[in-house]
Amino acid sequence: MGEEMLPKIDYYLDESDPDVVVLRRQDGRFVAAFSARGATPEGLVEAAKEDYRKLLLRLRARQEQEISLDELPEHTAIVDDSGAIVAVNKAWKRFAKDNGAELSKVSEGANYLDVCQRATGEQSHYAQSFGEGLRSVLCSREERFAMEYPCHSPTQRRWFVGRVERFGDGDSPLALVAHENVTTRRKSVLGH
Repeated sequence: MGEEMLPKIDYYLDESDPDVVVLRRQDGRFVAAFSARGATPEGLVEAAKEDYRKLLLRLRARQEQEISLDELPEHTAIVDDSGAIVAVNKAWKRFAKDNGAELSKVSEGANYLDVCQRATGEQSHYAQSFGEGLRSVLCSREERFAMEYPCHSPTQRRWFVGRVERFGDGDSPLALVAHENVTTRRKSVLGH
């Protein structure tokens, strides 16, 4: 009963270079490189085990973060260094559902940077600017980023402040992305 289900991760060898053997995850991400002459089955297995251990630690940390994410009132997501959304809170999912978004395109597994880049329409330049800000945080050019933008629906004029803050150290930084509805404040400033 209470046993934890562990994710299955497959690894493969990239032997496209005759001098180097590269161990990769099923998604193509780099794990380790070995000299083709010095690569041993034991070394490859050890590298895969170490990578898997790190993935499990991140998964457990993410599960803990998801619990605390749901306590935040803002629409909040955690994004990895490639731009992939790794966790979202209930407020994020509710906003997506209420606004007719296909959850799979704006939730775990989707790439936030790609979504911003592919945005179309009259306000799409805001999405592209936000994507650039997110990228600057993920690339460590900035520690944090924030911008206000309109996000009008067919029935409502709305404004949000999007904030990005980097956290996590090492080779795989993460970013916390939060969108706060500031419509009430914005309308009072505009006198509406």
